Amino acid sequence: MAADQPSDPVLEKRIARTARCFDATCRLLRWPSRRADQELALWIVWSQMPSDGQLSELDVNAMLRTWHDYEDYVLLRRELCELDLLRRTPDGSIYRRVTHDMPPEAEALLARLEAAAS
Repeated sequence: MAADQPSDPVLEKRIARTARCFDATCRLLRWPSRRADQELALWIVWSQMPSDGQLSELDVNAMLRTWHDYEDYVLLRRELCELDLLRRTPDGSIYRRVTHDMPPEAEALLARLEAAAS
């Protein structure tokens, strides 16, 4: 299965539905209502984060504020931590993106969003 061409019609529908939550610049316009779509959207947010180094909570908040339009960056930060895409120190002062391989459906969504942007 190619990253931009899922062969499963149900998966294709999920990717298309989640893609509608983003604008042409990969900004999250609205939080998806379905949990599976939320997780897929979080992979896109995760992919925009720097892959190395430490970030302060203020840096993470500032980044997340620029990547969405619905004013709940705390939800994004919490969900990224819950999915182990982002880790923080016990006191919450330092964050670090966790290295993962993107799932194929997230790669397909990212390819679709990037194609729409060009």
